[in-house]
Amino acid sequence: MTQVSKYPLHKDIEQEMFRKFWLSMSGLRDADGVASFFTDFLTDTEGLMLAKRFTIAVLLLRGKRPKDIKNMLHVSNSATGSVTSWLKNAKPITRATLERVIRESNWESLVDKLDALFDALSPRYGTNWQRAGKEKWERTKERAARRALR
Repeated sequence: MTQVSKYPLHKDIEQEMFRKFWLSMSGLRDADGVASFFTDFLTDTEGLMLAKRFTIAVLLLRGKRPKDIKNMLHVSNSATGSVTSWLKNAKPITRATLERVIRESNWESLVDKLDALFDALSPRYGTNWQRAGKEKWERTKERAARRALR
């Protein structure tokens, strides 16, 4: 559980701390430098938590259901709910950055792997199994076609 001192910092000190931190982060230019810094700076649990939040955000923006994300990434309902809320209230620059990262990065292979795992889950109660099977087959064919084009 995260612990922060009950004694608040002076506003000027807090602002200066954040300014220095963000300036330092903006100086990290390559993926290896960023990875090296954060693996030293964060605990394994904190790093995993940030990566899961980021992946939840990407999957939500790509139209995945929170229930499926919860089952696939082994996160709680509150985790998907808080990221959903965060995305709804995100500043335009944050949303644009996430969408740019999705567009520019090779998320297709990760999304294909997650889609394959989603397809391994059985349909929920009350689903038309015949239609669900056809949809699963279509998604499998689409993934195979995308993989062949890469």
